[in-house]
Amino acid sequence: MGAGKTTVGRALASLLCWSFFDLDCEIELRHKLLVRELFQLHGESGFREIETATLRSVLPQASGSTVIALGGGTFVQSANAELLQSRGARVVFLETAIEELLQRCRAAAEHSPQNPRPLAATPEAFRDLYAQRLPFYRSADLTVNATGKTIEELAQEIVLSLRLSHH
Repeated sequence: MGAGKTTVGRALASLLCWSFFDLDCEIELRHKLLVRELFQLHGESGFREIETATLRSVLPQASGSTVIALGGGTFVQSANAELLQSRGARVVFLETAIEELLQRCRAAAEHSPQNPRPLAATPEAFRDLYAQRLPFYRSADLTVNATGKTIEELAQEIVLSLRLSHH
């Protein structure tokens, strides 16, 4: 949350001239509701089912070279991690100092008084959630230290680290 998955994902796709999908956006488009509204309606487990179903349908559409920005909890679900692995996806973890993540989420919350992050309503809940998810994030194919780097620098670093090229 607040690591810049969408922004960096979009910059990476643009740098490579690849297509780009944002999983949360796809979910909102298909269900015509915001992620937080889906959480309210279906609870976390219901939302995770929707998320997995959306990922399953996005992956075949991503037949060419594609960057997919996952939700913060997507990769934590083993079914999704296996699905990505079976498709030969390379997962990148944008590691960011937790204080920086909290600051970004605070800034976002000031713009939108309704909490877009139902699982991290307080800094304590945020820290707990991060600690819980970190071992899963660590199993990504590539971890990039994102602290203090620009979006462009991060996109470049991912291209070089994964030896990606334009198609």
